[in-house]
Amino acid sequence: SDRTEVDISGMITGKRGVKYAGRDVEAMSAIAKAAATRSLKEYEAVLVKYPHELQDDLLIKHHLGTLQEQLLESNLIRIIEPYSCVEIEHVASLIDMPLVVIEKKLSQMILDGKFNGILDQGKGQLVVYEDADSDKAMEKGLKVIENMDKVVTSLFSRSDALRSMMI
Repeated sequence: SDRTEVDISGMITGKRGVKYAGRDVEAMSAIAKAAATRSLKEYEAVLVKYPHELQDDLLIKHHLGTLQEQLLESNLIRIIEPYSCVEIEHVASLIDMPLVVIEKKLSQMILDGKFNGILDQGKGQLVVYEDADSDKAMEKGLKVIENMDKVVTSLFSRSDALRSMMI
């Protein structure tokens, strides 16, 4: 990430980059720095500092929204990684975001398969499971059932053909 920052600052201060200097380039540079450090706080501060440059263009706004989601996910994974069970409120306080937003994002990440766990909203906890290795017996059993389905379908079509020949 240090190399990326050097590359970006080199492009901005280089001979060709100087003619594009301005608030737009400063805003993009600040976003790149926040993304490199994976800092949501810094990212949100840049959005507040440069609202016109970053929010008026729909394409930039869309990509920044995607970047924000990725930053949130990576920060959440980094926070919950050492735990097998953690209070959602604690996670929300560590990341300094509203509890409702964190609950929604965690449930979306569980449904998307980003990590294996459940939200126990009664206790206000996130229970994280170890990554389960795929069950080979289950996979082979499903393959057998799939093959048996093909066999039964084939036999059924043959019996229909024989019946039609006898009539």
